[in-house]
Amino acid sequence: MLAEFQQAFADLVASPELCIQARHDSQFLRSRYQITNLEAARLQALVNHPGMKCNCMLYRANRLAPLAMNLPNLVKALGDDLRGVLDDFWKIYKNTDVHFYVESYRFCEFVEQEISRGREFAPDVGPALEADMTILAERLEVSHTEIYSPYAERPRGS
Repeated sequence: MLAEFQQAFADLVASPELCIQARHDSQFLRSRYQITNLEAARLQALVNHPGMKCNCMLYRANRLAPLAMNLPNLVKALGDDLRGVLDDFWKIYKNTDVHFYVESYRFCEFVEQEISRGREFAPDVGPALEADMTILAERLEVSHTEIYSPYAERPRGS
């Protein structure tokens, strides 16, 4: 059950929403994970600890870092929409790709998909997305990294 405990802890750090659910429902974690009573009590203590907010914040900052570094134009163009787009992206991509270019390209593809679905953004988002994606694709090519996109049939970035 240690693996379930570790997974629960990782999931909680990655999701402030899960922490909120666990704080409001003491049985939530027991229903979601196969954990012992002791593990459940420890996790409950963790979500109620004031430091857990900091853990969640650091996790999200670490996921934002590659995007801010590799997609400066897009991040700036998204402006006030950035937080909502990130929340939606992180709900779909619960696990980060540790390759910064891959993670950034995945985010670009996500934004492209959102635009194609009709989500409205500021007018400068499209050009910023295109510019940053072009630079990112070049970096991926130079690094010999292939992207397997959930939105395309063929590998991208090669």
